[in-house]
Amino acid sequence: MATILFDDEYTGERFTYGLSYRPLAQYNVPDGWIIQSDRRNVRFAFGTVDYPRPLTDQELDRFDLTPVSPSRRDA
Repeated sequence: MATILFDDEYTGERFTYGLSYRPLAQYNVPDGWIIQSDRRNVRFAFGTVDYPRPLTDQELDRFDLTPVSPSRRDA
């Protein structure tokens, strides 16, 4: 079982991804997002969400996520 991380408690590195095609929901994004890290963003119809790790290319493609900062995708 994955560790549940909360936005107001997590202090580690963050990787932010844009939600262009569907809202944040358990089955719309890969497991492990930082709970309550979703934010509105004018560039993405459904805002952004943070992860404590970089997502893989396969995760980005499968869930139609966009790295907010391209350099973080390669981290």
